[in-house]
Amino acid sequence: MVNIAQPTDEQPINLRKTRKAFIAEYSCGVFLLGLLVIGTLKGLQVKPYMFYFMGGIALTAIGSAEFMLAMVRYKILPHKLVITHGIIQQKKKNIYFHPLGFVPDLNVKQSRIQRIFNIGTVFLTSSGEAFELKDIDNPHQVLELVEKLIEENRTVKRKENE
Repeated sequence: MVNIAQPTDEQPINLRKTRKAFIAEYSCGVFLLGLLVIGTLKGLQVKPYMFYFMGGIALTAIGSAEFMLAMVRYKILPHKLVITHGIIQQKKKNIYFHPLGFVPDLNVKQSRIQRIFNIGTVFLTSSGEAFELKDIDNPHQVLELVEKLIEENRTVKRKENE
């Protein structure tokens, strides 16, 4: 099990969707590429259009998984969580832990397969707005880290008010 350290401003924790979440896409792509290679090595005569079609589907499956990995990034800092969507046109969402001091809902959702691979989605709901860290490794550790950072920011706010 990977231990997630406390983030600092100089060393934030960077998270992405895990490749394990796209196991079906990778498996299909590798399977089709394997069929093409084995067929070619065995001397199986495949029409060129069929060869290119199967190769295209295999590369599309693998390429789409890689594209989806690059689309969403998460950064955990001591005072906020940054969710970035997009590659060329980016949309950033900053979620500050200070206002989340009254977060009514923090959850982890995992299916059976996700539990086997130790991946899942962390949900944060605050004042009617929901945020999710989708398909990340070690979701329970990330949830505990977020809870700890929220509590630390809550204590800092209490000390400032005194």
